[in-house]
Amino acid sequence: MLPLATFSTLFPGFANPIDVIWWVLFGIKLVALLDAAFRPRAVFVAADKLTKPGWVLILATFTLGQLFQSWLSFFGLIGIVAAGVYLVDARPALRAAAGRGRGGWGIRRRRGPRPL
Repeated sequence: MLPLATFSTLFPGFANPIDVIWWVLFGIKLVALLDAAFRPRAVFVAADKLTKPGWVLILATFTLGQLFQSWLSFFGLIGIVAAGVYLVDARPALRAAAGRGRGGWGIRRRRGPRPL
């Protein structure tokens, strides 16, 4: 007789809520690392933020650290804070320095009639 196809048998890495939290935090750290790795070096200087090698080293250390240690350790919690600081503070400043801030890709035309 075949075993039942339950969520934990279909997706073994997501058996309990702690595993789901681990994967979400790993994904956040990985997104921050990849974003920092693929940004040009000059944008970090223009935004007056920590240098690109500094951010990549910090984020790579904490992303790899999550693979070998618990995310609830002191090292893991610092990694969550570092990824959060990059995504909330540095990334918007880098996007604005690259010319792709909140305004989009350029001048937008208004639709509709002009005001009097």
